[in-house]
Amino acid sequence: MVAAPIQKKRYSLEEYFEMEEKSEEKHEFHNGKIILMPGGSVPHNKIAVNITSILNNWIEANNLPYYVLNSDTKVRIEHFNRNVYPDVLVVCEKPKYWKGRTDIIVNPTIVFEVFSNSTPEYDRDGKFNLYRSLPTFKEYVLVDQFKPLVDDYFKQPDSDDLWKITTKFGMEESIHLHSIGFDLLLSKIYWQVPELQGEDWES
Repeated sequence: MVAAPIQKKRYSLEEYFEMEEKSEEKHEFHNGKIILMPGGSVPHNKIAVNITSILNNWIEANNLPYYVLNSDTKVRIEHFNRNVYPDVLVVCEKPKYWKGRTDIIVNPTIVFEVFSNSTPEYDRDGKFNLYRSLPTFKEYVLVDQFKPLVDDYFKQPDSDDLWKITTKFGMEESIHLHSIGFDLLLSKIYWQVPELQGEDWES
């Protein structure tokens, strides 16, 4: 999603929280800057809903101790003094709240971001670098909202910061989520996304 600063003034976290609680829109906090998050498109929202539903159903069916959370959950990145909103995230342990606030967690394992043509650099580089500072963060999944294309970044076991990237393209493909051992079908990710109906992406 495209993000844009709404003012040049630098705010404290307390001012940010006060503003966010009164606002009908979402904002991220970037080291004193408050960033307005615009509403997602129908394809963006449908993809995020699909991913959330698929993972939640699988976790419930297999009685796994994982949690799937949606874009209403903020992630606190203390090292960079940021509060950000992932599109979907998975927590592989009990969620840890930042300073007791149940709207902010600090321990995501997998983060999903659904990007458009205008946001891949921010999602691929900017947000990825932020998430990498979190000790529990092991997997980053970037999902294109206009074509069946998914990139998976998986932190290699026993490494400080070595990541393997896997790219899958096409409705018949699946992406393996290494950190939870689940194969996510692209046809399920993009189910009922209007802009993809009837398109021959393999040609």
